[in-house]
Amino acid sequence: MQTLSGRPEISYPCSWTYRIICTREEPVRAAVLGIVGGIEHGLRHLGASSAGNYQRLELVLEVRDEAHRNQIYVALGRVAEVRFVL
Repeated sequence: MQTLSGRPEISYPCSWTYRIICTREEPVRAAVLGIVGGIEHGLRHLGASSAGNYQRLELVLEVRDEAHRNQIYVALGRVAEVRFVL
């Protein structure tokens, strides 16, 4: 087994997947449209917690560069219903 050191090399533009854990799906879906703008993307429901308190969503889109990838990550994290972005 090899140990990786440093940061991984990412070639941009590339497809990137964000996993979103939220309390309510519909407001997050609306927020995603505002965040990604006209960028083609896929947003799908992955399931709910056993008690139904949390929803899991997957957002896939092409990011231009690291700054763009981080900008979307931060914007998703600022949505009130979002608890985690992975």
